[in-house]
Amino acid sequence: MSLFRKIIQWFFYRVLHRNEEQIDRKTKVFNLDSAHTIGIIYNASAAESTSLVTSFANSIRSKDKKVLMLGYVNDKKSESSELMKLFNKASLNWYKIPKNKEVDEFLAKDIDILISVHTKENLPLQYIAAHSKAKFRIGPFIEKSKMSYDWMIHCDAQTSIDNYLKQVSFYLESIKH
Repeated sequence: MSLFRKIIQWFFYRVLHRNEEQIDRKTKVFNLDSAHTIGIIYNASAAESTSLVTSFANSIRSKDKKVLMLGYVNDKKSESSELMKLFNKASLNWYKIPKNKEVDEFLAKDIDILISVHTKENLPLQYIAAHSKAKFRIGPFIEKSKMSYDWMIHCDAQTSIDNYLKQVSFYLESIKH
């Protein structure tokens, strides 16, 4: 890892941890049956990931749940549309904190479950997860982001998005109320 990347990460995690205590949210454990609104943030840079996340969201919608999605694209050209809410590199500050209309609108929503879909460190998505007012936040296990999630799923270098989503589904269906 380059020295510049380490500096970016240092500033990012410093801001992340400093601001986490200021988030006013009420935590509550939900399963797929008890949740009404589910937010999904994901890395939309790869078409395959977007397709898998969209299929996952449609399966949740088929259970009469409201699903909100926000994708991060690792370029400076991609823009949101009515069908797909996105943010990109152009909306990040130098230490990877996202600032744009789509992110602000997503963070303002009342969400029961937030699912962060990525298997490797993704600073913009980790920031959104940490600042979401969602009552129950699910994401990948990342040591420096433990405070960002209420439920973390272990991922290794071979974990695919498909397998990650299967684990999320399994655990959300297994939680008893």
